[in-house]
Amino acid sequence: MLPVYLQRQATAAGVAALVCSAVAVVPNIGFSIHLWVTRESLWWAMAPIFETLVFVWLMAAAAISSVKRQRRGLAAAAAALFAIVVLFSAAEALFLYIYGRHFVPVADIPMARGGLLLLFGEIGALADVLTPIAIALILAVAVAVGWSFAWITNRALQRVAQPLLGAAVLTIFAGPLVVLLGAPQVVSTALIRSLRPAASYEFVEVTTHHDQHSGAAADAHDSPETPATDAGVPEDRESAAQYALPGIRDRDIYVFVIEAYGKAAFSRDTLYRELEPSYNALVEVLEREGYHIKSRFIESPVAGGFSWLAEATFLTGQNIDVEPKFDALLDSGAGSLPRMLYANNYYTMMVRPGTVHGRWPEGWDFYRFEDAMVAYDGDFGYTGPGFSFVPIPDQFAIWRAHKRLEEVRAEGGPAAERPIYIHYQLVSSHTPFNRIPPYIEDWDTLGDGSVYHERADEILTFDNTWGGGRELDEGYAASIEYVFTAISEYLDRFLDHEGDPILIFFGDHQPQRPIREADATLAVPIHVAARDREILGPFAEYGYTAGFTPPQQRPHPHFTEFYPMFAEIARRGRVVERPRQATNP
Repeated sequence: MLPVYLQRQATAAGVAALVCSAVAVVPNIGFSIHLWVTRESLWWAMAPIFETLVFVWLMAAAAISSVKRQRRGLAAAAAALFAIVVLFSAAEALFLYIYGRHFVPVADIPMARGGLLLLFGEIGALADVLTPIAIALILAVAVAVGWSFAWITNRALQRVAQPLLGAAVLTIFAGPLVVLLGAPQVVSTALIRSLRPAASYEFVEVTTHHDQHSGAAADAHDSPETPATDAGVPEDRESAAQYALPGIRDRDIYVFVIEAYGKAAFSRDTLYRELEPSYNALVEVLEREGYHIKSRFIESPVAGGFSWLAEATFLTGQNIDVEPKFDALLDSGAGSLPRMLYANNYYTMMVRPGTVHGRWPEGWDFYRFEDAMVAYDGDFGYTGPGFSFVPIPDQFAIWRAHKRLEEVRAEGGPAAERPIYIHYQLVSSHTPFNRIPPYIEDWDTLGDGSVYHERADEILTFDNTWGGGRELDEGYAASIEYVFTAISEYLDRFLDHEGDPILIFFGDHQPQRPIREADATLAVPIHVAARDREILGPFAEYGYTAGFTPPQQRPHPHFTEFYPMFAEIARRGRVVERPRQATNP
């Protein structure tokens, strides 16, 4: 039998240990937000976090300290640790859950301005004033919560301060053993890593398979635009010589980017069954007009949002996954798909019905889009209502772009004797999927968009918000169905198929979770259609398979691979004049 004194001490130490354990639970839940939220299981909140041990050590030391100033300093350090790590873990969870990537403070904190614009619309300079205020408020709340919890914890631990000394010593010696055996997560390591520059901003040299085999000097921002050698020229050299880009016969190119059209639209059975009729309707139109289709999945750099980063990656062949890298790209002089086509006499045109919070000077300055229709500049003349995030419905945008094409292709117009490249950056399937516009059967009645006010009773509404919703699948499927209907009807009723254009359809990124699966990749479908089999054939070399439904197997190529691939295919058979070598007399 232990003496009564020792029994009391043991009991007190046990109580102190239980208090320390209880004190550890709450910060561990906060420090592990990025674990249990992304895995959708609160059990992951029990995963040991190293910072939790540090927090308990600090609070225990503060409780047993007899020096008031030292006690306050230790409590303040614990409060700061609590605030910083919980904030980072919450931000990490948000970005992993929604966007499928890690939180990068230098890139993502400035994006608070974009969040304010989404919430309040175009508020001009007020957004610049509110952004630092919003960030400061978030920090202030985090610090206040951290200090309040540290104060409450300190008061609780002081009640068991004497026996706590033994428990604290035991914890300090047991800590390394827990670290070794429990292999706890170390949040601060990821935090420190995230504070490093997001990237070196050195952009890769975009070369093509053709360049590599011809030995052509491939400048990082110019290679796909410079003349190719005659390696791989077909027997019919005279025929190839009449085209700037023989591999695609200088055909018109129509690119339809479908917002949030991700692999989930195929890999999730419920979504696929809902959307299959829309897929079939598009395929029916294409096959009726004599098109052949090849498809595959490709990996976007983002998920759930940041469409302009996906767009930049697709068009340039550079992996643009954070905002600072995008800003550096615009000053880099890197090449792009429209720049390459413009250099080969294409009329390049961009349609952006979703750009409402700023002008788009990079359209020409960087990408070399000769023409751009941007919602911010009023290029669409739309006076109808908004739908979810969408300021202008895709059907209306496609129709107005069609009218613009008729003007520029008319006799004497800038595109009268030139092939066109038109890039539709569609937005009607943008989150939050709660207001889907009706399809207007008679396109001539679209006018200035007021028809949508007249048919407001046909708007499909769903119980969804920016933060989630109870009808996410239904709203998402309805939005994708609407976009496919608009595209299919446009191709069926208005596109001139006799010119044998090349059609490309793809998604910019996966939808947010939980619409995409918890273990989903960043893959999206891409479909290429052409009536000329010789144009479509080379895509098979890059894994594109016949039909509209791509195979599911991985790995999938990245967005960065499309531009060099397309440039290589387009330039096949290109003939250039070479200077004749001098001969000895």
